[in-house]
Amino acid sequence: MLYFIAYILFTILILAVKVVVGFFLLIFLCFALVRLWFEPIKGVCKAKTKLHGKVALITGGNSGIGLETAKDLAQRGARVIIASRNDKKSAEAVEEIKRISGNEKVEYRHLNLRDMDSVREFAKKFNEEFDRLDILVNNAGIGAAKNALTPDNIDILMAINYVGPFLLTHLLLDKIKASKPSRIVIVSSYLHFHANFELDDLTKVTTKNTLIKYCNAKLCDVLWTKELSRRLPAGVTVNVLHPGLVRTNIFDTLHKYIRNPLYVIIDLLFKTAKEGAQTVIYLCVDPAVENMTGGYYMDCKKIPSSKLSEDENLAKALWDKTLELVNVKSDI
Repeated sequence: MLYFIAYILFTILILAVKVVVGFFLLIFLCFALVRLWFEPIKGVCKAKTKLHGKVALITGGNSGIGLETAKDLAQRGARVIIASRNDKKSAEAVEEIKRISGNEKVEYRHLNLRDMDSVREFAKKFNEEFDRLDILVNNAGIGAAKNALTPDNIDILMAINYVGPFLLTHLLLDKIKASKPSRIVIVSSYLHFHANFELDDLTKVTTKNTLIKYCNAKLCDVLWTKELSRRLPAGVTVNVLHPGLVRTNIFDTLHKYIRNPLYVIIDLLFKTAKEGAQTVIYLCVDPAVENMTGGYYMDCKKIPSSKLSEDENLAKALWDKTLELVNVKSDI
């Protein structure tokens, strides 16, 4: 009798294990199918372009996609400046880039994109110190932030992901135009397709969830790119991209019960930071896009952006609203 009971319990245990394993295999398969649906390939920048004598500025260049971009551009011979608010981490990144690239012309400058005074101070010093800017990569961003306004009365997530980069770019435009042919590259996200955006979202603490706020900020990046492309002179290009589903630290601010499972999934299925940087690098250096501007790219290919991002009236309204927020006038 005891043998029979033990046999029954063992059989139940085996079945339970099979069910659990089968369940997790099904979940994994579902994520794999999602991965293949959204990103069936991983684009690679194959350009051999050298950048000796060029200056490249990369925000958020101390980690993730920004760090991998900085390494690549430094290996091509560019003078690379990474901009971030974490001094210690950035100093370590500079040494890593120098070691890997063999290029000693790698520097760090402090920049806090949520603080418009910091952006202005950074731009002032940069314009005084550097005589050119050939490549500007607006890479820095954050996946989540508390519902609050900055001292400039801008939503924190919007300030870091959109308004700060907008102001930085505007203040460096004279240097960029003087260096043409020159390029501006803006990192957005496929999630801009899911935006639910109103202009007031820039300056009020909304009840929208963090994901929608992030989608809205990334939509603003695409709208801004398209409006800026219509205003820039020939020889200066601006393009925006979706880097892919990438394992970076952008979601570190999420609650650990959301963040940790998310990173497990990303580690298993999605791109490394080096893979995610390929489209950024492509837009920085590839001759094929030298005269291409206002485009939205993924996996080193131009693709359609969302219907809302093509709304020129909304782009113009956003442009005017943002200029008013940062208290500058546009001469372009």
